[in-house]
Amino acid sequence: MDPTREILELLYREAELLDEGRYREWLALLDEEVVYRVPVRQTRERPPEGGLSGVAEGMYHLDEDRTSLEMRVARLETGFAWAEDPPSRLRHFVTNVRVGEVVRTAQGEEVPVRSNLLLFRSRWDRPDYTLLSAERRDVWRRRGGGWRLAQRIVILDSATLPTHNLSFFF
Repeated sequence: MDPTREILELLYREAELLDEGRYREWLALLDEEVVYRVPVRQTRERPPEGGLSGVAEGMYHLDEDRTSLEMRVARLETGFAWAEDPPSRLRHFVTNVRVGEVVRTAQGEEVPVRSNLLLFRSRWDRPDYTLLSAERRDVWRRRGGGWRLAQRIVILDSATLPTHNLSFFF
């Protein structure tokens, strides 16, 4: 199958798993060496040359690896994750997917993937909700016959988060 088609199907499947709170199944899509980061955005008059525009170097809202992501999922499963009681209603809208060229690395075949994300989150029975937009910069790695998420950098469009917590996944 064409890697672009495979990756598109994976991204849509991933969105479905996250929307439905099926986090154990989502973890199965992640590589053992996954890096999952959400850097802090800064609003500057003149962004620095090179790097990501408006992203604070070395500062993250989330800086996760496989172990910390598994711990977050385990905590959600305990029923004592007060930030998710009641659970958030989420909808991940994944668009503008750009799949790069497959390259061989020491870890196997990898493909860079960029996509745009609009995340809708509501809680309780109130008319208020949270909308977050971002670009995701992923690296997907072929392992055991399938693709696994090896890296995700989520570049939020807002410098100020319009939510009280980040108890969900991008």
